[in-house]
Amino acid sequence: MSFITVGNALGCTINSHRRGWEGSICKNAETWNCSAKQQFRTDYCQQGDPRCYHIHIFEETNPYCLIDDLGIGWLLEPYPEVLNNQILLFWGKRFQEPRGISDINARPKDYVFGAYRVLNVSPQKINEFKTLWKIEPYPDGWTRFQLPYILTVYYKSIIGGVYLKEVNRVAVENMFEKAAEQSKNPNPNWNNQKDIERFEHFHSNLHEWFEIARESAQKLQQNVIRPYTSKTNLSPTRSPFDGLKSLDIKKTTTSAIPATTKPKYKTTITYPLIEKDSVKEKLKANYSKEVLDSVLAVSLTKNILIITGNPGVGKSTLAIDLIDDQERKLIVSVGSTWRGREDLLGYVNPISNEFEPTDFTKFLCKAETAWRKNDKRPYIVIFEEFNLSQPEYWFADILVRSQYPDDKDKMRTIELGGKGIRGMITTGSKVLISPALRFVATINNDHTTLSLSPRVLDRASIVELTLEPRITLERARLDGELNEQQIMSIEELDTLLKYKNAMFSLRAAESLKRCLENLHLLDMNSVWDALDLVLLQQVLTKVRLMVGDPANDSLMQGLEEWSENYGKYLRKCAGLISGWSEALKDGQDVIQA
Repeated sequence: MSFITVGNALGCTINSHRRGWEGSICKNAETWNCSAKQQFRTDYCQQGDPRCYHIHIFEETNPYCLIDDLGIGWLLEPYPEVLNNQILLFWGKRFQEPRGISDINARPKDYVFGAYRVLNVSPQKINEFKTLWKIEPYPDGWTRFQLPYILTVYYKSIIGGVYLKEVNRVAVENMFEKAAEQSKNPNPNWNNQKDIERFEHFHSNLHEWFEIARESAQKLQQNVIRPYTSKTNLSPTRSPFDGLKSLDIKKTTTSAIPATTKPKYKTTITYPLIEKDSVKEKLKANYSKEVLDSVLAVSLTKNILIITGNPGVGKSTLAIDLIDDQERKLIVSVGSTWRGREDLLGYVNPISNEFEPTDFTKFLCKAETAWRKNDKRPYIVIFEEFNLSQPEYWFADILVRSQYPDDKDKMRTIELGGKGIRGMITTGSKVLISPALRFVATINNDHTTLSLSPRVLDRASIVELTLEPRITLERARLDGELNEQQIMSIEELDTLLKYKNAMFSLRAAESLKRCLENLHLLDMNSVWDALDLVLLQQVLTKVRLMVGDPANDSLMQGLEEWSENYGKYLRKCAGLISGWSEALKDGQDVIQA
């Protein structure tokens, strides 16, 4: 999805203000870490200059938030009404006197400070070069949470901008429920009585406000017509909710498209990596339009596509799906011991003086034969684990020869050696790197692989694949099998462990699907039991925790809170996490395998 899911909340990060956001500047701002840059605190806050964007965010009389145009203008400039009636959360890093945000913790957790029900967003022109966006809540539609800030937030990024995040609606409602329970404690520690009243009002109306937010978003989505921009006269602007399921966008008719002018540049002959529209649609649906565009661009710019991403994200699946003709596709598994071109191409038999070809060399010959017969369809070689060995050792000849122009046959030809290629009908012992030949490589980034050199990277295009857990479940056709609480347990765990590369992968989703289809064989009673087993075996087993690593403190705190929320359903996972905590306290590293 390109922007947000209709019905969910939005959120953004704010500085941790020292004075409670009542409109006054922090005292001794140079010594207080609020996440703003030191120079800003020195030049403005310390001098009493109230330029802090977040100083009025929870002000009693007239609360508002200022956001720099660089952070949100990409959305608000074309659609200033897109946030109207939406629920907007504000969060930041946990802080305490006397220093503010801790400098020791490598990844301090995000804590929710409060929320708006957005009334209006308006641009504030500072000068010719700078614009700020002012977000105002309904007079009865804002609240801040009590202290201390113990409510964590789990969110996902929005493709298109880095400032706004998307927060699951159910997670927000559950968070307010939890906050309401905590407010009943003997010493709730609210700032004042008005804060209590505002929170109770916000909480009691939250469900209704979410429904209004959904209706507003759907109305905007349905009324948006993609006008053609004056800059290109070709590319349509994007709806703020472009790409959402079950929502139809009104399209302009073909008569509305201006006549195209004569191309400025000569059209390049290309050998596309994707031949069929059905494959394009599948790639767009499974990942995003951005990934599709990146793959298509390789046909114009490079002949080597490198696909990177966490294990199980679907790199190999994407590569294999690019073309469906098995005769024009070859998969090569790279070995960790490869040290020369012989490992890829083959060798000269000293007895027969013939070149002993590998399947790769035979495939090159097949691609050459097709090219000589004027068959310009692309042939694709897929290298699995491309960086398991240094590519320059064994791929150098291919790398160099494939860069020469299409009509330079001699430069694109590799001399193999020997009197001929065994089993192949060729003239001599050489092979042409067909201009229609394309290489696709999958790589991982962990301690078992080697980094790619600039020499390789300069000749390749890299596409990174990421999959949110919810999309992963949809691809495995599991979104209808799990309830919202079960999906949230996966999302929250995935958020906590993404820094450890312990993601909920497509392989984990497929394993969960098979378990659910065979609950009776596994002697399991519920979906929770299967989920507990899969998360234990295929997610938590990837985690490594070293004693003394400051990032582990924040991670373990988050995992313990996750266990509190879901431990009664996911008992095996909760037990393992408890064991980790005890091991770290005893000075033992946590290494699963």
